Amino acid sequence: MINNNNSIKIGLIGFGHWAKEAYLPILLNRKDTEIIGVSAKTDKTLNSAKSLIGNTVKLFKDYRDLLKHPEIDAVFIGLPYKNSSPIIIDSIEAHKHIFVEPPLYLGNKFIYANNLISDQKISFHIDLELNYLPVINRCEQLLKSNKFGKILKSKIELQVDWSKGWSNDILEIKNNVINLSTWYISLIDLFSYSDIGYVKYIESKKNTYDIGSILLEYTDGYSGEWKFNLRNCPNTNIQFELFFADGIIKCDLLSGSLQYQYQNKELETEHHEAQNPIFGFAGMQESINQFINSIFLPKTNLFNLDKYKNIKNTHSKLYNYCNIQQPD
Repeated sequence: MINNNNSIKIGLIGFGHWAKEAYLPILLNRKDTEIIGVSAKTDKTLNSAKSLIGNTVKLFKDYRDLLKHPEIDAVFIGLPYKNSSPIIIDSIEAHKHIFVEPPLYLGNKFIYANNLISDQKISFHIDLELNYLPVINRCEQLLKSNKFGKILKSKIELQVDWSKGWSNDILEIKNNVINLSTWYISLIDLFSYSDIGYVKYIESKKNTYDIGSILLEYTDGYSGEWKFNLRNCPNTNIQFELFFADGIIKCDLLSGSLQYQYQNKELETEHHEAQNPIFGFAGMQESINQFINSIFLPKTNLFNLDKYKNIKNTHSKLYNYCNIQQPD
């Protein structure tokens, strides 16, 4: 229950690099949120939280004690996916609004969790921040104009150097890529209207699994490609394209530049920049805005477990394709 001064009381579960870089500056600068609790395993991390948030913040070594705190309305779960599943279930059962980092592997608890969220009418938000970029919102608006014809395929290309610190173990590289794919296949799936059918993981050359593509085909004929180079590009670059029967849309996700053309009309150019300053990654302010607004306005459109189903199934197909055991 939101308290009388319309401030949402928040508990942070996990206080690592991402919480400090992304959650903290955004939440502390909002007038409608107050961080009143932090759960972490070590005294060092808890002391760091206290120094950054203030002496009044309540500290917990066991997240279950944080969930029992009656004043906490919502939790931000910023933990590695291997640790988050039981915490997600416990947070739902504690009737808290939930903001959580993907990927999610809930195993046979997925349907249970989804039903419980629906029954309790809590806000459950999966932080796929690229989906909330203003330039992506504009793509959705253009699609709804019905000027482009049937959507045929999409392509998102990521160029970074994030794999530099990875081991040379092929299975570990594939696992890292599958988990990282979450944010990019979610954009492909955003423009789909059917279930995922077939997926394929292709390396660019033999044993270069951090440079390649993941291909997706949907049951209605729509297809998508996530093309990635995670090794050689120190300057982050993310390009997104949508192909239609009567047009095309191209955008740069980080700069917000957008170009589109339909029905042989002139090429049009627009600019839709992410909210500044950027904390963590482009789209984080928009993603957190969506979550907080959903608590005040329950009909707000969140990226929840219903929308995550295709991504969950894509992960399962990728693990099966690569002959890797999927996390529980």
